Amino acid sequence: MNRDDWRYCPRCAEHSEWRDAGHPPSLQPVCQSCGFVAWQNLKPSVEALIVRDDGSVTQVLLGRLGMGPGKGRWDIPGGFLNADDRLHDALRRECLREMGVDVAIGELLGVFEDEFAGSRIISIIYVCRIASGEPRAADIVDEVAWFPIDQTPEIAYPAVRDALASLRERIGR
Repeated sequence: MNRDDWRYCPRCAEHSEWRDAGHPPSLQPVCQSCGFVAWQNLKPSVEALIVRDDGSVTQVLLGRLGMGPGKGRWDIPGGFLNADDRLHDALRRECLREMGVDVAIGELLGVFEDEFAGSRIISIIYVCRIASGEPRAADIVDEVAWFPIDQTPEIAYPAVRDALASLRERIGR
């Protein structure tokens, strides 16, 4: 976060300063007048590692990004959580929005740290299967394809690479 973005309080428009706040203390923009703290927390996202078994090979569904920081590389469907979201509802929404599929949500694969557009994020990644629909490119995705889990193309984000490695390890690949 650029410190110049927080020169003024969003509550009362008075000057803010970066100083220690919280327990344990960490640098946060704090209003000099009303004391409002604009907490700079990690941003959570929820993502689906959609799998299928094709005989003896586990495959993953990936989408090629047609825009944004990862343009031209491959990713899994997901997105940032809104303040009123429930995890599973948000995950289903993102799978429908980006790939046109409804998913059956399985186990939590893991929680991974990453960065997106200069902000640190937390990626909450579930293993999912398609419940209905045929995968198609939509929204920020310009192509979708199934890949053997040990033969994936260039992945856009480290958290997704880590999640793929974690799943490979779990299934013994």
